[in-house]
Amino acid sequence: MKRFIGLVCFLAVGAAFAADVYTYTITGTNTQPITYSDSLPISGVLDKIEVITSAASTCTVTVASYSGTTAVDTYATKAISNGETATPAVFRPRVIGTTSAGVELAGVVLASGDNSTNLVTTVLSAQYERPMIGGNVKVATTFTAGASTAIVRLFYTKD
Repeated sequence: MKRFIGLVCFLAVGAAFAADVYTYTITGTNTQPITYSDSLPISGVLDKIEVITSAASTCTVTVASYSGTTAVDTYATKAISNGETATPAVFRPRVIGTTSAGVELAGVVLASGDNSTNLVTTVLSAQYERPMIGGNVKVATTFTAGASTAIVRLFYTKD
């Protein structure tokens, strides 16, 4: 009985951290002005974004969190030019931490001496991490030539 309860607990914890995929599809026509999706029903840790168009067209696809129509945090932008028929683009967004003032940390190496000695005096190593996603995340698309279907797939781990 204890083993059964342990197995159920293990499976419940595993299901809580399950990966998921959300697919958003939009069909656009010539000179269609920018179109914003509704807020996407996702939240968790973003791992990968795929952007695919179904026909030769010229369009721009942006995945970001928005305040109204202003992108606050852009996760991916793909400008697709005529002739890139069904060419998928894969994005693996990663972010770097910031200081309390909102300034990105940087990987810095300050060296002293000439090129033959190159003695390191300071090293700051900052790790890139997968961004949290949720809230007002939208897909913005603009079609400027040709008609096409844009498919955006977001791969994320549920929180």
